[in-house]
Formats: sequence, structure tokens, C-alpha cells
Amino acid sequence: MSFVSVIAKEKFITVMSDSAAGGSEDTPQPEEHVVKVGEKQFVATAGGDRESREVITKHIVSLLGEGTPYDRILVILQMTLASFFENGKSVLTAFGGINESGNIQVCTYDPISRAERDMTPRGDEIAYFFLSEGAGKYGNLYELLQGYWKETGTDTPSSIIQSQKLLNRYVASKDEDVSKETVKLVLKK
Repeated sequence: MSFVSVIAKEKFITVMSDSAAGGSEDTPQPEEHVVKVGEKQFVATAGGDRESREVITKHIVSLLGEGTPYDRILVILQMTLASFFENGKSVLTAFGGINESGNIQVCTYDPISRAERDMTPRGDEIAYFFLSEGAGKYGNLYELLQGYWKETGTDTPSSIIQSQKLLNRYVASKDEDVSKETVKLVLKK
């Protein structure tokens, strides 16, 4: 299992994943739960199995590369993930970046609850997303994150990354399958 947090503001996006997915005898390369697409976009996945996550990631990377609008990708993603979910593989997915209008936009889809979110933060708004199967077992992560923001602030990507690191450590303390080691991605407008 992995834990991914995505936080977006009007001028930047920060994405953090634990790096628990190390290599093994069968899969010598560590898995990337967060993939940068060009200079302006990303795809993040959690849940399901490695093969399912890789298929979904490649599909979205291809769609982003073709310039497919985010709202269309979200529809395609819902249909694709529905078929994976029917086979017992619930891949949680987020993607986004700087859209064709030059704005920060992030979309997510959870095939378990069939919840989709498409957010373009403005002004002081903060969009946040957590990708993790059973994230509710960790308590109210948003409230915890807000507490960290009182310590770290929210004005810069580095302050947000600090809060995400603290959040990841908390989740790792509650779940032995989540590593305290992290990887991060920052995209700026």
C-alpha cells in the first residue's frame, strides 16, 4: 500500500508519496506512484496492484500527451477504473497540473465511492487530495494537515511539502505498509 497527498494552490501543486514500493526479486525497480508528465503535469496512483497502477498511469500519460482536456480524461478514467474495480482492483488516481488555460487544476477519482473531484483553486483556496485505500482509518487527515499548516504555513511549495512530510510520517506511524521515506514533486505556474 502507498500513501499519496496532493495539495494545490492557485500558483503551485505539491505531490508527495511514500517510497515504500521498493524493488524485489520479481520487480527489481521501485515503483513510481507519482509520475511527472512534461514540465507541467503529473499522474499519481495508489491502491490496486502494481500492474493496474502502471496501466492506468500509462493511459493517462498518453491522454495528457495528446492534449486531451482534463474533464474528458476524468470521464475516460471513470470508465476505465470501473472495469478494474469490477475485477477487484481499486486504483485511486489523481492527475493534473497547469491546464490549457494556464491555471492549476487537479482531478481525482475514487472507484470505491465513485467520487470525483475536479478543482481549480483560486486566491487563498487550497485543494487537497489523499490517495490511500482505507485512508479513513488514520482519522481526519485534513484536520491534522490544517494543524501542520499552523506550524509550517501554506504560502510556498516548501512550506506545503513540510506539512505533507509530517502527514506522511503520521500515516506511516499508523500503517506499517507506508514508508516514512518520501518522494515529492512540485509544479509551479
